[in-house]
Amino acid sequence: MERKIRYGKFDMDIFCDESLPLGSKALYCALAGFCNKERMCFPSIDTLMRATGMTRNTLYKHMRTLEQKGIVKKAYMKNGPENFDRRLVYQLCDFQNRELGKGPPNA
Repeated sequence: MERKIRYGKFDMDIFCDESLPLGSKALYCALAGFCNKERMCFPSIDTLMRATGMTRNTLYKHMRTLEQKGIVKKAYMKNGPENFDRRLVYQLCDFQNRELGKGPPNA
């Protein structure tokens, strides 16, 4: 079975931000690899854990850091007829959205 080649665009200003821990940068890059053109993605926590090699608690810690910095926003998208049928969606507020005035300022 042939392996699917994937890639993602990431913001070098965020990647080079000295105030961000390395784990937060790794998580940001992993999310960028899953994003669509609108910079949205919905990988599961287990998928992100496998992609980054982080434990669940470490992943949550770095996700909080990215949220506090305004780099990632989380929202729920309805995924079925019931109220509990929803999916967690991540919106990256990086270079593409910064140009539109939606993302964090340059680091």
